[in-house]
Amino acid sequence: MTAEDLAALSERAAGIVSGGGGLKALAQALADAAHGAVLIEDDHWRHLAAAQARGMGRVPASFEPWYKPATSVNGRLARATVDGLHALCAPLPASAANGNGPPGYITLFEKVKPTTLTAAAMRIIASAAGIELSRRSSARPQARRAFWDRYLGGEWSDLSSLREDAGAAGIALPAAFLVAVFDVEGALPAPARDAVAQAIGPADGLCPLVPASGQVVALFPMRHAADVSRARQAATNAVRDVPAQAAARSVTCGMGAYHADILEGPRSLEEGRHALALGRRLYGRGSVTLYSDLGVYALLHAGGARDAFLDFAEAQLAPLILYDRKHKTDLVKTLRLYFDIGENVKEAAERLSVHRHTIFYRLNQIAQILKVDLRAPKDQLSLRAALAIHQMEHEDS
Repeated sequence: MTAEDLAALSERAAGIVSGGGGLKALAQALADAAHGAVLIEDDHWRHLAAAQARGMGRVPASFEPWYKPATSVNGRLARATVDGLHALCAPLPASAANGNGPPGYITLFEKVKPTTLTAAAMRIIASAAGIELSRRSSARPQARRAFWDRYLGGEWSDLSSLREDAGAAGIALPAAFLVAVFDVEGALPAPARDAVAQAIGPADGLCPLVPASGQVVALFPMRHAADVSRARQAATNAVRDVPAQAAARSVTCGMGAYHADILEGPRSLEEGRHALALGRRLYGRGSVTLYSDLGVYALLHAGGARDAFLDFAEAQLAPLILYDRKHKTDLVKTLRLYFDIGENVKEAAERLSVHRHTIFYRLNQIAQILKVDLRAPKDQLSLRAALAIHQMEHEDS
C-alpha cells in the first residue's frame, strides 16, 4: 500500500459515510485496498459486516480469542498470526455519549505482514465505522422495528443476508425461533404486549412489535426441539397471568411448530395463527394450542396441497417407520391392521399369528414412540389419515 492508496481510501471512506453506504461498504473498501479480509464486530464480538479480496480463502470467524487490550500497540492496534494469516485489530472509536468502551472492533487479515501504512488504513476505516455505528445507534429503535417487520414478513431467503441485516440493527439472532400468537381480548395493544413480554421473559421470549390490535406476536429462541416444552410452559403462564396484568377479558394462545432453520420463522408465525384460530374453536378461550398437536385438523384448516398432505403423513409416521427399519419390527403394519378391523385385538392377533398380549405390547410401543393416545378420537383421526395418505403413496406398504 502506498501513500496515494491511503489518500484514495480516505476519500472512498468519506464518500461511503456521507452517502450512507454502511459498514459492509467500509469493510469492502479496506479489503480492496489491503488485498485482505475484513471483519467488523460489535462490542460483544458479534458479526456486523465482512468483506474480502479475491483469493483470501477461509478466515477466522472472529478475532476475539487473540484480542488483548493491555498488550495492543499504543492501546489501539492488536496484532496476531492466526492460521497463517497476519491479523491486525483496532477498536472502533467511542462517541461522546458512549465513552465506557469501544462500540466494536475491526480486524484485517492479510497474507503478508502489515506495514505502517496498513495500520493507518485501519485507523481511517475504524473511524468511519465508528461514525456509522453512532449514526445507527441513534436510529436503532426504528431499525429494529423495521427488521422485525421484514423478518416476520418473510423477506429473507439467504441466511447470511439475514444475519448481516440483524447485526446492522443491533440484533443477535439465535439458531431458530418458535413463534406464538396471543389474542389478548379487551386490552389495549401496548399494555397487552408489555404484559405478554413480561410473562414470557423467563423463557427468553420477546415481543418485538407493538400490535395494532389485541394479537401479540411473541418469539421464543430455539436451540433444539427440547426447548419447545419450555416455551409452551411460558405461554401457559402468560395465558394465566396476563388477564390481570393487562385488564383483559381472556388470553388465548396459538404456537407454531418447531423448525430448526431461523428462516422458517415466518412459517412458524403462520402456523401460530392457524393454531390460535383452531385452538379457540376446539378448546375454547384461555387455551394454549401447539400447531404440531393439531394433527389433521391443522392440515384441513390450511387447505393443504398434495405436498402438504405428504409432509403431514411423513411427520406423523416417520418415528414409527424409522423404528421398524432399525429394529426389523412391524409396528406400522400392526397399527394399520388394528384400525382396519375395528380395533379388534383378538382378530389382529389371529391375522398376524401372534398372541393377543403381543398386540397389546405393540400398541403400547406405538403410543410411546408416536407420543399419542390410541384411544383419543383426535389422535386416531390424525393417524388414520396419515396411514391412508402413506398407503396411497407406497403401494408395497
